[in-house]
Amino acid sequence: MSPRHAVAAIVAVGFVLAAQKSDAARGDVDPIGTWSCVVWGHPDFGDESVLFHFAPQGIARLARIEAVAVPAWTELTPWIAENREMRFGDPRTGRQYTANLRRDTLGGAWRTLTTTGGWWCAVSDVVVVPDTNEGRAAALPPVLPLVTATPRYPIEAIRTAKQGRVVTCFLVDAAGMIVEPEIIELSDEIFREPTLTALSRSRYEPRSSDAMRPSCRSYMFTLDRLAQHEIEID
Repeated sequence: MSPRHAVAAIVAVGFVLAAQKSDAARGDVDPIGTWSCVVWGHPDFGDESVLFHFAPQGIARLARIEAVAVPAWTELTPWIAENREMRFGDPRTGRQYTANLRRDTLGGAWRTLTTTGGWWCAVSDVVVVPDTNEGRAAALPPVLPLVTATPRYPIEAIRTAKQGRVVTCFLVDAAGMIVEPEIIELSDEIFREPTLTALSRSRYEPRSSDAMRPSCRSYMFTLDRLAQHEIEID
C-alpha cells in the first residue's frame, strides 16, 4: 500500500469509527427553536430546503422558498412529543412527520398515503424569517458539492451478486467538511463502510457562515452500474 493510500485508509477508518461512536452515543435533542432542514424523498421535487420552527405549547411552523408570494410562516399541526418521539403534520402536503428525539440532531421520517421520505436538520442562525423569496433563499443557501467520492463496490457483494441502497444524512461545516454522518437507510451491512469511506473523501464548497448545514445523499449499489464503471471495485 502506498503512503498516500495508507493515509487515506487511516482517515477513512477514523471517519467510520466516529460515525459508529456517534450512532452509539445519542443524546436527547430539544426540538424547540428554528431549524434549517433538508426534506428528501419526493419523487418529483427531490431534496427541498425548509425552515422549521417549534415553539412551546406545540406550535409548529414551516417556511420554504415558494414560486409565489406567501406569508413568512405556514402553520403546521401542533407538534407532540411522547416517549421521546415527536410527531406533527403539514396539512398542505399531507405529510406526517415523526422524529426520534433520542439523538443529537433533529430529523426523522415523513409519510403520506402514497409516499415516504425523510428530513434532517441543523440549528438555524436565522432570527427572523424574511418575507420575500429572495430573503428566504439567502437564509437557505444550497449545500454545493465540491468533491464527490464514489463508494467502492465490495468484492464480497460482487461475488454474491448483492445489490443495495444506502441513504446517509450529515451536517456540513463552514469549511465544507462532512461531520456527524448517520446512516438512515441501509439495505445490507456490507455497504456501510464503503459509504462512510466515500463521505470521508467528499467535500462541499466552504461558506462564510459558521452555521452547520444539513444534507443527505443516497447511494445505489447495482451490478449494472458496476458494469458501466460508475462504481469502483474494492
